[in-house]
Amino acid sequence: MNETPKNRRLQIMPEVLPAPTKAVTTTDVRSRTLSHMQRMLATAAVLPLASCTKTDTQGTQTVTIPSASASVADTAEAGATQGSLLPPPTSTPTAKPTVTAPDMGYAVVDPMPAPARCIGLAAATVTTGVFKKDAGGLYLEITATIPTGATLSGTTFTTGSTPSAYPGTVISSQVTSNRATVKIRPTANMTSVGVQLSISCPAGPGSVSLTASFTGTPTETTKTTFQKYDY
Repeated sequence: MNETPKNRRLQIMPEVLPAPTKAVTTTDVRSRTLSHMQRMLATAAVLPLASCTKTDTQGTQTVTIPSASASVADTAEAGATQGSLLPPPTSTPTAKPTVTAPDMGYAVVDPMPAPARCIGLAAATVTTGVFKKDAGGLYLEITATIPTGATLSGTTFTTGSTPSAYPGTVISSQVTSNRATVKIRPTANMTSVGVQLSISCPAGPGSVSLTASFTGTPTETTKTTFQKYDY
């Protein structure tokens, strides 16, 4: 086995480099610029042109503008075409007032009747009803009498007034200050006959309603019952 002598010194070997080559240089600045532009054009040619386009989905609209020498008739006819100018107005619009309904005040569909002024007169009136016959057939004679007394002082029937019947027809009537007699032809197939009489008392004018009720087909012997109301 060989051994390295202790007195031998180590040395660094020289570095080995590649042989130098001469760099290729261009002739001038113009040549380098043209070469760079050619590379850019070649790159752009490779890209697909379809990726840079967009389809117009809104369609094409044509706008027609009439010339300054166009007549009014031509302009009016062109007004029906899309995009053309509208014809000038033939008249100047003016504002017209709106007719409003007159104010009729507050009203209800079914108003309540006014309160009775001669309260208690209907109940105090003495009333009778008798069926009678004449040439026209059966009729009901209603008689109403206002009793005398301090309580009803100044209360009277309206003399000469015409009573109204419901349902039925008034044949004749006779009204004095304290007595009223009314003959009423009843409506067929009805079981009641009523009469309304005008009255006057210290509180003011009013009326009393007297309704005679009966059962079945009335005859001369049919009895009646009364319902009385103040109005």
